Amino acid sequence: MKHTQELQKKIFKQSFVMMMGIAIIIAIVSKKPLPIIYALVFGTLISMLNFRALALTMEKAAQMPSAKAQSYATRQYFIRFTTNAIVIFISIRADYLNVIGVIIGLLIIKFVILGSNLFDDRSYYKRIFSRKEEK
Repeated sequence: MKHTQELQKKIFKQSFVMMMGIAIIIAIVSKKPLPIIYALVFGTLISMLNFRALALTMEKAAQMPSAKAQSYATRQYFIRFTTNAIVIFISIRADYLNVIGVIIGLLIIKFVILGSNLFDDRSYYKRIFSRKEEK
């Protein structure tokens, strides 16, 4: 459990940095940056809450019997899915939030996880780029 908390903190920090970088770029490029930046922050915070809920779900489901764990995980998945749908619906209805900003915010944590897993393993890249004659 300690390892997952450290991993969550690392992913949250990287997501925050990525969100800030995107927000700065939007502030420089856009004529009306506030709705996009608000939406980006809103989407990122909801994404972080969903990620935390996913971690808690997996930790709790790991302690349950198989059938009960599957049912519990499925229910929690639909709750997170519904949360995302409500967030996107709110961003469509609210004038002060940009839909694209919310969607980018919801996806930031996924990009961070993908990027950290893709670029962490240096031995993988060494194997890809090494010549067959060198083996």
